[in-house]
Amino acid sequence: MKIVHTFLLPLLIPISWFYGSIIWLRNYLFNIGLLISVSFDIPVISVGNITTGGTGKTPMVIYLARLFKKNGFKPGIVSRGYGRNSRGLKIVHDGNSLLEDVNKAGDEPYLLGKILKTIPIIVSENRIFGIKKFQDNFQVDIIIMDDGFQHRKVKRNMDIVMISANDKPSDYHFLPWGRLREPLYCLKRAQCIIYTRTKRFQNPYLHNILNPHVNNSPIASIMQPILMKIDNAGYHKSLPTDAPAFAFCGIGNADYFFKIVKEKELNIVGKRIFRNHQKYNNRLLQNLSTQIQSSNCRIVVTTEKDIVKIPAIFINKFIFYVIKIDIVFEDDTVVLNKIKSILPILK
Repeated sequence: MKIVHTFLLPLLIPISWFYGSIIWLRNYLFNIGLLISVSFDIPVISVGNITTGGTGKTPMVIYLARLFKKNGFKPGIVSRGYGRNSRGLKIVHDGNSLLEDVNKAGDEPYLLGKILKTIPIIVSENRIFGIKKFQDNFQVDIIIMDDGFQHRKVKRNMDIVMISANDKPSDYHFLPWGRLREPLYCLKRAQCIIYTRTKRFQNPYLHNILNPHVNNSPIASIMQPILMKIDNAGYHKSLPTDAPAFAFCGIGNADYFFKIVKEKELNIVGKRIFRNHQKYNNRLLQNLSTQIQSSNCRIVVTTEKDIVKIPAIFINKFIFYVIKIDIVFEDDTVVLNKIKSILPILK
């Protein structure tokens, strides 16, 4: 892929400049008020990023939902539901049970519902409609907007931006040349920058590049991988096995997944990488099954985001392990105090 990317650079660079000019114009129109952001009388916190690919947004949304619930609040989550095969507003979870399947909900909202269990979740391309639905039909007192940093039609009380410590300087070109969705100076809109995948909660090397573009000190976090094994009751923590294993994933940062699998000392003898938000249809699963069996494997390992899209009949053919990812902070009160400083209602 890197060779192809290099070969296409003469084409990618002008496209990225054109993309960057469109983004600049859009932000400028919002900044001068020609494009309007809608305000709500309920606090809205966005969890987003400034690059494509996995930065830890989903673990952070889970973390925030649990943090608010623990502190006596009633959060609701609104998401676009990227990759779903439905349109319009869908109530994925009503706070009691899941109401939509993974195809209509999208893999990430469905996963949030499976994990959080009691938090209402709505998907809608129009996040304004989603928030109004919460106000009219649910007793929520704070909204978490998933992947909302670029969604400026909704006025947020707080923007949290996730940045992976694994980013490289070469990533910081506009799409499709690099991975930037916006210029780095747009980070000044964020009230909270969180570095993910750091080593021992230390700011990464990239902090020197990003620091001029942020208004406050970033918070460092680590991503804690947990090996889980699936059985009839769901999945639970497990010790690694030394049996031959096959690993696959369809996420934004496949390299990170395989790095974790290696760290867990699993005996990987075969692997497959799919595109982000991959849909697992019958034909694809049949090919995948053939590849696993040709590797002489009974053990299969994948991600939480992938496993929710795999039918039980396929899972039951093998012994499945799942890599679960939690975001961990050195001091949880730092995160809560940062939010309280922006949202006095939480004090």
